[in-house]
Amino acid sequence: MATAAFGVRLPVAGPLANASAIRRAALAAEDFGFDSVWVHDFIVWTRHQDRTHISSGSREVVDEDTVPVFHESLTNLAFLAGITERVRLGVAVLCVPYRQPVIAARQIANIDVLSGGRLILGVGQGGGKTGNNKDFEVLGIERVDKYARTADHLRAMLNIWIEEKSRYQGPYAAFPRTDYAPHQIEFFPKPHQSPHPPIWMGGWSDRGLNLVAEFATGWLPSWITPEDYPARVEGIRERMAGKGRADAPLTVGNEIMASIDETADVAVEKSRRTFAVLSEGFQTNPPEEEIRASSLCGDPDHVGETVARYVDGGVEHFELKFIYQSIDHLIEQMELFATRVIPSFTAAGST
Repeated sequence: MATAAFGVRLPVAGPLANASAIRRAALAAEDFGFDSVWVHDFIVWTRHQDRTHISSGSREVVDEDTVPVFHESLTNLAFLAGITERVRLGVAVLCVPYRQPVIAARQIANIDVLSGGRLILGVGQGGGKTGNNKDFEVLGIERVDKYARTADHLRAMLNIWIEEKSRYQGPYAAFPRTDYAPHQIEFFPKPHQSPHPPIWMGGWSDRGLNLVAEFATGWLPSWITPEDYPARVEGIRERMAGKGRADAPLTVGNEIMASIDETADVAVEKSRRTFAVLSEGFQTNPPEEEIRASSLCGDPDHVGETVARYVDGGVEHFELKFIYQSIDHLIEQMELFATRVIPSFTAAGST
């Protein structure tokens, strides 16, 4: 059996999110042998999102009068760089159109340096209105050009990371000012990882996959069944070849909901309300039964069998979004997964 890497989405959103919980979960991930820890990215976070966009915690812990909590992604990553030593630090995903590219490039490079080169830079173009997010409207950014803006910002950021002296003139990003040309600008330090941190992208829309083909060294989608992966990866490879990147590396990931317990019925029951609301958080999400079919839910044997099907389909890295009612419950699931599932997918445990 092929090997795989496993990461954990940390408690960065919802009523269970706070500095102590983030620290405890991140350090537990290192202790249990997980490969990575992950955060996600929003600027605006509403009560509706707190109840329906469940990526940390569960629907069971959100009351109608709960005050929404969401800890910003890049400052989360800087915090994690200082408290962890081994695990890789991922963001799934940084919404590039929201970010001033020069400042974002500097922040990302600094996080990579401070962490000793452990950053996995997940990037995306931001959600649609069906995701009930308000970031574009609050920040005054047009949704209609988010794909073109994402590509332009990424090109500007790559210029800053790769070139010793930088100058970029694009439709949405430009530096230095025209009246300062033809001077070039020096940005240091460069990222620890050369030429830059690995860029992973999510999504599966046609325009989104074109961005994957042009920029990504990893693909991190969700809601895809094991059987669908081979054809989708082949399609991305064809697009990459069309961009002149036929031989570029591509780590195949999976951002996946997880609920594990010694007893399958308990795992199902403790995740029931969360699975029921996920389609409300994003109207483009599949219905509940399809979400469950593309998730990990059950006892260790069943979860391990499902992971094996994904690995056979080409998945190399799992970002696990555990469904939990307390931080203790999260730690319990992490330990159960680490001791009963992961060993089958390590070099020592695989055959």
